[in-house]
Amino acid sequence: MEKESYDARIKKLEKALKDASNDRNRALARYEVLKKDLEQVHQRIEALGCQPEELDARIREIRFEMDSLIKRIEELIPMQYLKKVGW
Repeated sequence: MEKESYDARIKKLEKALKDASNDRNRALARYEVLKKDLEQVHQRIEALGCQPEELDARIREIRFEMDSLIKRIEELIPMQYLKKVGW
């Protein structure tokens, strides 16, 4: 079997390079969109009175508060009604 011609090999390499370049351009465009989205998220977080580095602690606080409220509500509802809903 004969090897591919140089011309055919070069065309394949050019196509591969063009495909890689297109993928890179799409990735860069997506990066810019995501970077802008992240910036908007940070602005929203700050508008809510938090800093991004405080979010984990704040989320834990909110979860604890929600768990406490749910437990309190659970205590107020008679068990027979909780059982009916699969509690």
